[in-house]
Amino acid sequence: MHDTRAFRFERWMLGILILLFAFVPQAFLQTDPETQQQLQDKKNEVEKLNTQISDYEKKIEEKVKEKLSLNQQLDILQNRIAKTDLEMKETETNIDAVNLRLVDLEKQTVTVENRLEREREMMVHVLQNIQSKDQTLPTELYFSSKNFSEVFDVIQRLSQVNRDLKESVDSAKSTKKQLLSIRDQEKQSKDDLEKLHNELQKDKWQYDTQQQAKQSLLASTKQSEARFRDLLMALKQEQDSVQQQIQSLQSKLEKQIGESDRIGTGSSILSWPVSPNIKGITAYYHDASYPFRYLFEHSGLDVAAPIGTAVKSAAPGYVAWTRKNGKQYGNYVMIIHSNGIATLYAHLSRIDVLPDQFVARGERIGAVGMTGLTTGPHLHFEVRKNGLPTDPMNYLEQN
Repeated sequence: MHDTRAFRFERWMLGILILLFAFVPQAFLQTDPETQQQLQDKKNEVEKLNTQISDYEKKIEEKVKEKLSLNQQLDILQNRIAKTDLEMKETETNIDAVNLRLVDLEKQTVTVENRLEREREMMVHVLQNIQSKDQTLPTELYFSSKNFSEVFDVIQRLSQVNRDLKESVDSAKSTKKQLLSIRDQEKQSKDDLEKLHNELQKDKWQYDTQQQAKQSLLASTKQSEARFRDLLMALKQEQDSVQQQIQSLQSKLEKQIGESDRIGTGSSILSWPVSPNIKGITAYYHDASYPFRYLFEHSGLDVAAPIGTAVKSAAPGYVAWTRKNGKQYGNYVMIIHSNGIATLYAHLSRIDVLPDQFVARGERIGAVGMTGLTTGPHLHFEVRKNGLPTDPMNYLEQN
């Protein structure tokens, strides 16, 4: 039987092992039931929203296939408005879910960090005791034990305590590293969702734009199918007229442009008529999100800016003509440049130039407005090559 000293030592070892068992962190910490339920509710909500979004997508596809009419166009706009609203709600719900997971992971990480700190403190204490025992224990056990096997048994158990302690700390470190990695992933997911939310904030602007487009269409047609047909006819005639007149004036006015006024043949030959940094570009060339795209393709860029913002010539050239109260373009200016390039500036609130007038690059030609078939204050800017619309982004200076 062991003497008193040996017995106390074994109890000391047993106590340490119990502490180690108590403080070994689990490989995966559990999310509390309340948070689990909240996350499940968010997931269910997203699934429901996705189903509703898909329904609206099908409705839009069905409406597009129908015969062109005023009611068809109004239904398309209304369905797109509802779909965009649901998309925003879906993203906001996803962001809420990520925030819930982040809070939960923060709590779990703090728990592991606290456990790890206690493990470290305990290791220091145990190592100090081991060092002390290493110096006195063998002699004590030698004189108090009946045989050498007891000495070796105690030393082996002491070594096992040291190994178990190290394994416990390593486990805690591994768990902490794993949780930090998951937390970083969740933060990245949150960043991605916030970016998506920002994109959907732009969609919110499009939501408003679509509402305005609906009101503009109603105002232009007064809910009359006959007026709608007249509008379509006027839009087509205006577009055809622009193309024909550019082709007839291009060669004539290009002869008046001196060599020093030529804009060159490179890709970035045009300056921005209105800075895109004011309120951004709201519609691109042949933009799929353009609210009137089922009436006509969007033939330029829409650059948002407050009414009255100066509109400047994108390059040196001659004013081919100015027009007021066009059905599509409202008040607009056409300028002929060299190399078969012409630019059109539409929806103006004011026109500051005259036909045949030479304008330098950056010279003011008018002001931003919302005349014609429009959805709000912006400049509609077109670039035409040999009379035909082309993507302005291929010619504009890149910021």
